[in-house]
Amino acid sequence: MQRQQSTNSLATLALLCLVWLPIGCNGKKLPTIVKAEGIVTLDGTPVENATISFISEKTDYHAVGNTNAQGKFSMRVARSEYNGKIGACPGDYKVEISKSTIGGQQGTESTGETQVTLRNDLPSKYASIGSSDLKVTVPKEGSDKLNFELTAK
Repeated sequence: MQRQQSTNSLATLALLCLVWLPIGCNGKKLPTIVKAEGIVTLDGTPVENATISFISEKTDYHAVGNTNAQGKFSMRVARSEYNGKIGACPGDYKVEISKSTIGGQQGTESTGETQVTLRNDLPSKYASIGSSDLKVTVPKEGSDKLNFELTAK
């Protein structure tokens, strides 16, 4: 009898999981993700190792990416529900682009600690949505031509 109840409980639990699993925790369907790729250049030269952030003006579905040696990037949705899936949600974004390198190290003999200074190798105006005038619209069909032509001036 005990075994019968245990089996029934497991069957009920499995059925509930099958019913609730597709709905998720909050019952909301996640937005569609589309291709969001492009190239970053500075005065016509590809920018390697830059970090690009798409900050949505209307939702909290942001995306991030990094450039390779040719300045090419592919965005990834910056939310755990997407598990690093490549792409971005269609819509309008403000854009931040920065390239951080180590600017120097200073050590203190008394504590033995080393302080590392990071330097942004791109014009600082692109590094913050407060100062960046960069914007992008990711179309519903996606795009591999979301290019950013930065200038040193």
